[in-house]
Amino acid sequence: MDARCDGRDLSPSELRAAIAAAYERHRGLVYRLALRYGSARRAWAEDVTQEVFLQLVRHAGVLDDLDALEGWLYRTTTRRCLNKLRKERLLAWVTMDFLRGESREEPSMDGDALAGARDELRHAFRALSTLPAKERVAFAMHVIDGLTLEEIGAVLGHTKGYVSKLVMRAQARLTEDGWEVGDGGST
Repeated sequence: MDARCDGRDLSPSELRAAIAAAYERHRGLVYRLALRYGSARRAWAEDVTQEVFLQLVRHAGVLDDLDALEGWLYRTTTRRCLNKLRKERLLAWVTMDFLRGESREEPSMDGDALAGARDELRHAFRALSTLPAKERVAFAMHVIDGLTLEEIGAVLGHTKGYVSKLVMRAQARLTEDGWEVGDGGST
């Protein structure tokens, strides 16, 4: 997707060309991220990469620029990987429980504690959504995913210094908004 074009203004052939160009430019980012989540399983990462770009085809009209595309690809890949891992984990639990002849009990949580946790999570997501896309992605990769600045730079195609600047800006904005922000623990 070209930073100068809005997917809604392109003809079908131009949109296909823009998506093909986005695939060529960003498939490495998506694949490497999926490979990390998938514990270096290549076929697994290839499946996720294909699924993410198929989703891009369905949502191409809502993406306006390259910065938004990189952030969208990172978030979509992360969500796709986490969902796939959850399904695998659930399948493994159900299979093991079945083989042992056991039923799995869900842990209970106090309703007030659950409501409070959901509220806090909602506020945190709202705060993160106010950040510019590049800052939000770099910050999430560093603080939430625990990646080093070098790893983030390799995934996003930026230098360690630039990634550090993005993370520091995000931390400053969130602190300014009243959030206590850690540094992610690694550089």
